[in-house]
Amino acid sequence: MVNFRNFRRPPESAGKRKTESERLDNFLGDLADPGLLQSLREDEQRRRRIFLLAGALILGLVLGGVGMLMSLPAWKSTPLSVLSHGGSAEELARVLANQSLQLYKGKQIERALSHARLATALAPGLADGWDALALALFYGGQTVEAEKAARKCLEISPGYSRAFHMLGDFNFYTGDWKQAERYWRQAGSDAQRGLVRLLLLENRMREAAPLVQQLARRIPDDRYIRIMSEAVRLGRVTPELRRKLAPDFVASRNADTAQGWRLFYQRRYEEASATFSQAISRDPRDGSALIGRGWCLLRIGTPREAQSAFEQALATWPTSYSALNGLAWSRKAQGQTESALALWHQVVDELPRVDQMEVPDCLKGLGTVYYDRGDYPRANFYLASSMLKNPFDPEAAALLQSTLGKLQAPPAAESPGTR
Repeated sequence: MVNFRNFRRPPESAGKRKTESERLDNFLGDLADPGLLQSLREDEQRRRRIFLLAGALILGLVLGGVGMLMSLPAWKSTPLSVLSHGGSAEELARVLANQSLQLYKGKQIERALSHARLATALAPGLADGWDALALALFYGGQTVEAEKAARKCLEISPGYSRAFHMLGDFNFYTGDWKQAERYWRQAGSDAQRGLVRLLLLENRMREAAPLVQQLARRIPDDRYIRIMSEAVRLGRVTPELRRKLAPDFVASRNADTAQGWRLFYQRRYEEASATFSQAISRDPRDGSALIGRGWCLLRIGTPREAQSAFEQALATWPTSYSALNGLAWSRKAQGQTESALALWHQVVDELPRVDQMEVPDCLKGLGTVYYDRGDYPRANFYLASSMLKNPFDPEAAALLQSTLGKLQAPPAAESPGTR
């Protein structure tokens, strides 16, 4: 049977890790503060612990009788391994940029920004660092700054298609679809899925249909492509298909909204809530501010008020992953677990974007409810899935460990009187 004791590191590796850590300190010098150095080492340890998690997942699946997750995500090399082979500043910057991408997907926005900013400081002429910075800024609520970082990529490399792709995304999620289309067309095939999505939402079926056929040949199993193919087959975008193709992220260029998100990720929830309220008073249709205020109210401990904010956002953006997830947690906090489960299942099972940054938190929500109910096999399924997508969540990790303990515990012995 697989258990944590099966996964041991050879004792001789300890000395090697010490040497690599010293090299990291010497290489970075004054560019990185002690907190970031510690963060990098934690990332190194976390990636090594992925094998422990894999073993735990196998154990839980065997005990729970659930078949799932046939492969683990590929993990890039870490700064320590680069430095152990005499890596250059540019090589380290690439690794930092890659780690920033992993961190923002785990909603570790402050750490993602630290890694990306250090990457741009180490190698200011490397587009990868500005690319990572643009994404961390955007998903951290800093749309205007994100656009500047994406344009920096184009200054470095005018043909950098990912920058056009990002700028298209930023405009799509802020509601400027004409600009989004212009950028996506400049990005070429990399942004074809986004372009077709926009064409279908604008009922431009004649333009969309041949592009959907091309995408179906390239990536037939993609959830978005299946939805688009169904629209082409029907010759129209039904309300249900439109809901699934609609923007799933809400962005804003409002300076107050950007400040609110900065305060939120610094865990200054009271100040952030007041700032979001100010943004809403100036623009009641600022969906990003509504969603941000909802999350602040949830963190402060007022789930009923949070629910109201999320519901207002969903009235205009019915497939916002963040609003759906926030509403689910708000209802769970009020004891409405069935409603919370339905919302989380909607995000995980029905909506197409499996890489959205809210998905791991939704999986954790499902695992939490099933854990509370004593359904440990299902709790293990969802918590392990959450951890594989976001290994940076200590709450999910602790709950998964507890779940595995419950699954390994021997069944209670029957007393003679129960036979």
